[in-house]
Amino acid sequence: MDPHRLFERPFRVAPYFSPRLWGTRDLRAWYPEHGTESEPIGEAWLTADRCHLWQHPDLTLAQWPGGFPLLTKFLFPHDKLSVQVHPNDAQAAAAGIGRGKTEMWYVVAADPGAQLGVDLAPGTTLEQLEKACEAGAGAELLNWFPVQAGDTVFVPAGTIHAIGAGMVLCEVQQQSDNTYRLDDFGRRDSQGRLRELHLKQGLAVARPQAGGGLQKTGLSSGESGLLVACAYFRVERRVWHGAYRPSAGRLRLLIPLQGEVRLQPAEGEPLMVPLAHAVVIPPTAGPVELQGTGVALEVTVPDPCDRRGA
Repeated sequence: MDPHRLFERPFRVAPYFSPRLWGTRDLRAWYPEHGTESEPIGEAWLTADRCHLWQHPDLTLAQWPGGFPLLTKFLFPHDKLSVQVHPNDAQAAAAGIGRGKTEMWYVVAADPGAQLGVDLAPGTTLEQLEKACEAGAGAELLNWFPVQAGDTVFVPAGTIHAIGAGMVLCEVQQQSDNTYRLDDFGRRDSQGRLRELHLKQGLAVARPQAGGGLQKTGLSSGESGLLVACAYFRVERRVWHGAYRPSAGRLRLLIPLQGEVRLQPAEGEPLMVPLAHAVVIPPTAGPVELQGTGVALEVTVPDPCDRRGA
């Protein structure tokens, strides 16, 4: 069979586990087989180019015609992340590094006191941030706020941000790894080396207030509805009991957060989708049905025509 024919019907993706010095060694709550990792795992990439189809390990998302547009991942910060910023599409193209990076976070779980830092604190300038980062104190100038499970945070390109410890996030972003690290607090990697900073490049694309932050969705904890929408993705929380039929005709991802998910395609055998995995529903797939009881993020990729002028 032509491998690209496999991209015409729903398929499950195998995650790739990315080590990070700020991660955790115990992922059993989400991935039962990952409880004693040799190094801390910070991220589980659900739809990266290097991820392969669950039943076809020789076929990766890098082979998706035209390139797979979104990277989704789970983050497991056991320690705080660096202060960082991402370029937009135009800035990334000018630097010759591909796409920009706009993203969103959905807080799946959070310890008491868990915090996210998004934008600079009111009245803070980029010049003040530069001096603070040079002194290893950049995080002190961010706008920090507490989060709890169910919160949604939008992080458009140009947003200065940092992630605190003690939470699990599901992230939806452009398929890009372009990150400018502004301050890493003098941390060293597993080889004892200071991690690279990109202060000059980052400040050139940073905006003190980028228009993102905590979103007021108006949704109760057990309610379906829109979390965030932008030129690159539309993310909804989907809660169902019995059956749910997503709309057809657009590229969609489903990422289970709670419960057992069984996806019945228009043709073929049903797909069982575990927690913290992604199933891709191509626009050519026809009608599908989610069966069982659960909570998932439903991610829709806008039509390219919808993005003109964005």
